[in-house]
Amino acid sequence: MRPRFLKRKECLVPTAWAWCAALAAFATVLLVFVFTIHSFLAPVRPVRSDILVVEGWVPEYALEQAVADFGSKGYRLAVVTGGPVETGHFLSGYKSLATVGAATLRKLGIDSSRVVEVPSTFVQKDRTYEEALALKLWLALSRIPEKSINLYSIGCHARRSHLLYSRVLGREYSVGIVSCADRGYDARRWWHYSNGVRAVADETLAFCYAWIFSLFASGQ
Repeated sequence: MRPRFLKRKECLVPTAWAWCAALAAFATVLLVFVFTIHSFLAPVRPVRSDILVVEGWVPEYALEQAVADFGSKGYRLAVVTGGPVETGHFLSGYKSLATVGAATLRKLGIDSSRVVEVPSTFVQKDRTYEEALALKLWLALSRIPEKSINLYSIGCHARRSHLLYSRVLGREYSVGIVSCADRGYDARRWWHYSNGVRAVADETLAFCYAWIFSLFASGQ
């Protein structure tokens, strides 16, 4: 017998109806993603707490809103986190974003005795995680009995910040989250704005990375 290198086999291929069903399913998933992803990435879920933790790098309009919330919600203490200032610190005299944010909160009307700055060290990546570690150390050293905080962030970054702060502080602390609206685009129609598309795309990928990274970092 001569050797055969090919043979005929039957296989199933999708019909036109199958392709239509697949496209319909894909379109449904895409629509659900478009209309729900931003609210997922920018949650507003505060807990009962006397401590407001503000990420010092947020823009000034977000700090203004934080000051308004500080007064209306009855917070006792505003803690500002942030890493080193990488541009302009020789001119401004501020070496950390925590210091910049704290000074801004004081300028906007919060009593100096109720504002605390918690700077973190320079890292090339995972800066939010490093800021959360600095906060955890400060909470341990200050021996504050309060076991809950509300984290104040901005836009799509809020979900990632909440994840990392929650993982770092552990089950001992209840961590709420308040996301200030990003004025760079309309959150209700974020897909109409280049800033909105970039923010959602970047933070979706960054959140997935942070979720995996935090699992290994926390040893779970």
